[in-house]
Amino acid sequence: MKRFADAGALNPQVDEVVNNAIDKRQFSDITTPATPDTEYSIEHGFGTPATGFIVILQDKAAVTYKGATPWDDDKVYLKTNVATVAARILIF
Repeated sequence: MKRFADAGALNPQVDEVVNNAIDKRQFSDITTPATPDTEYSIEHGFGTPATGFIVILQDKAAVTYKGATPWDDDKVYLKTNVATVAARILIF
């Protein structure tokens, strides 16, 4: 069995994302709006703005991206380029 060497210390920004993802994360099951590229929000309730998101699962080929509204202490704002996509999104 091949073993991998320790990669050493990560970049400080990567460390912050990884640590934040461990402490604050939420999976949200959503269906995107019926009109493509319409901004929608997902509540996370972290008390601080989220750092990012990852689409874990979706039922259609689509791209989900950050919306124009700045993220706040309770919500992220996203857009998806295809209508009514059922998706699971990890917010961290």
